[in-house]
Amino acid sequence: MIYFICTVLFFFSIFLAGRLLLLQKSIGEICEELSHILGTADTLGNTTDTPTDLQGVHTNALVTISSRDRHIRRLAAQLNRQLSRLRSRQLRFENGDRELKEAITNISHDLRTPLTAMTGYLELLQKELANHGEPENGAPFPASAGEKPARYLAILQNRLHTMKQLTEELFRYSIILSAREEHPERLSLNRALEDCLMAYWSSLEQREITPVISMPSRPVLRTLDSSSLSRIFTNILSNAVKYSDGDLRVTLTEEGTVIFANHAAALTPVIVEKLFDRFYTVESVSGSTGLGLSIAKLLTERMGGSINAACKEGELHVTVQFPQKP
Repeated sequence: MIYFICTVLFFFSIFLAGRLLLLQKSIGEICEELSHILGTADTLGNTTDTPTDLQGVHTNALVTISSRDRHIRRLAAQLNRQLSRLRSRQLRFENGDRELKEAITNISHDLRTPLTAMTGYLELLQKELANHGEPENGAPFPASAGEKPARYLAILQNRLHTMKQLTEELFRYSIILSAREEHPERLSLNRALEDCLMAYWSSLEQREITPVISMPSRPVLRTLDSSSLSRIFTNILSNAVKYSDGDLRVTLTEEGTVIFANHAAALTPVIVEKLFDRFYTVESVSGSTGLGLSIAKLLTERMGGSINAACKEGELHVTVQFPQKP
C-alpha cells in the first residue's frame, strides 16, 4: 500500500514538474513577445535601462503562445486587448500632437502677419510725424501732411480688428472645448434656422446677398441643445458671408438635413477638405482661422449629428444632418 502511494506521489510530482515547466515556458514566451512589441528588451531577462519606447506599438503584432493551457491563453488574450488599447491611445496622442504643432504654427502665422504690418505702418507714421513736426496746442495737421497719417491709422485699425477677431475666436473655441454640459430640448429646426437667418440678415445685406430659403411646411422636430444649434447655424452663415460670391441657398429637408450652398470662386476642393481643421487659414480671407466650422463640427457631433463640406461645380455645400433618434 505504501509502495502504491509512493508511486502515485512520484508520478504526480513528475506531472506537476511538467506543468511548471510548461507554465515557465509560456510565461517566457509572453515576456519575449511583450519585449519585442514594446521594444524594452532583446531577450528574456535582458531588459534595458532606458524608458519604454512605445514606438513599437505601431506594429500590429500581438502576443502569440504555444501553450494550450486555458489560463495562460486567457492571460495572453487580455494582454492583447490591452496592447490594442495602448496602440489606439498612442495613435491618438501622436495625431493630437501633430495637430497641436500645426495649430501653433498657424496661430503664430495669423498673429505675426498683422503684427508685422502694424509695426511697419507705425514706423511710417513716426517718420511722417518727424518730417512735419508734431502739432502744437492740439492744432490739426495741414491737409497735405495729415493724409498719409490718416491712411496709416486706418490700416492699423483694420489690423487691430483682425487681431481682435483672432483672439475672440480662440477664446470661444477654448470655452466650447471645455464646456460639455448640454440642455437638450424638443425644438423645431425650422424655427431655429429662421431665427439665425434673421439675426444674420444685416450681414448678408452688407454683402448684397439675398438668400433663397426652402423649408418644409411641417416642423422638423429634434431633441437638441438650442444654444449649440444656434452656434452651429451662425458659424456656417458666417462662413457663407466670408466666401460667397454673392449668393446663398439654404435648404431644410423633412429628414433633418440642412444644406447651405453658395458659389465660392476662392475655394478649391483641396481647401474645402480642410475647412473643418482647427486653425486652418484660408489665405484669401484675412483673419479666417477655420475655428468657426471646427466649432460647428464639434457641437454637431456632440449632439449625434454629422457635418461635411463639398465643392460641387463651383459651389460650396455645407451639409448638417440631425437624424431622428429612436
